Amino acid sequence: MKVFVLGRPGSGKSTAARHMIDLASRRDYSSLFVQDYDILHKLFLNDSQHEQFRPAERGGFDVLDFSVLDGALRQMEEEIEHSLVRRPTDLVCIEFARSDYHAALNVFSPHFLRDAYIFFIDSDLEYCIRRVQERVTDPPLPDHHFVSEYVMRTYYGNDNWEYMLACCKQEQTLCKEIVAIRNDGPLSILLDEASNFVEKIFLHEVVGSLFSNRTRSLSTFTTRC
Repeated sequence: MKVFVLGRPGSGKSTAARHMIDLASRRDYSSLFVQDYDILHKLFLNDSQHEQFRPAERGGFDVLDFSVLDGALRQMEEEIEHSLVRRPTDLVCIEFARSDYHAALNVFSPHFLRDAYIFFIDSDLEYCIRRVQERVTDPPLPDHHFVSEYVMRTYYGNDNWEYMLACCKQEQTLCKEIVAIRNDGPLSILLDEASNFVEKIFLHEVVGSLFSNRTRSLSTFTTRC
């Protein structure tokens, strides 16, 4: 089960993804949580000449060469595929933020997107900016990455709601389901939406797997008879 959790920084992606992982662990499902931020942070640290990144306040960084964003997604796909070969996993949560999800999703191979689920969280830009600024601590906690207001307003100012609500379903036909929700209210509402989404996936995948196994068993029995 491969779930992409998408949305602006500060929209609640990490909270929703980790909630899905927690629900999976309660069912004794193995899981993997991957964020492209970890890849970008390593690239930033290795960019000593600041050709592709520049340091930002509160230990953050700004991207100068946006081509590194596509490269990070390709690297993320490669790392996930290698990880799944080494250790098969029941649920993979993949989190990243982009200004244009039409372009970003097309970076991935069709094989990687096949049978995937997408959970898009839309949240008001001003709310996201405020949340990003409020959540940063020293030292920063996991998932509490700082993004400058300049980058939030310029790069992440694009509105992906209409695309994710309608067009994405028409384009990404290999995906099993694409859900777009708004998160501008209490945390409990976001967690409820994430719970409903992932529980439906669990039910669909488990029932589908049982049905498939039963069909194969009946087919084998019929052939032998």
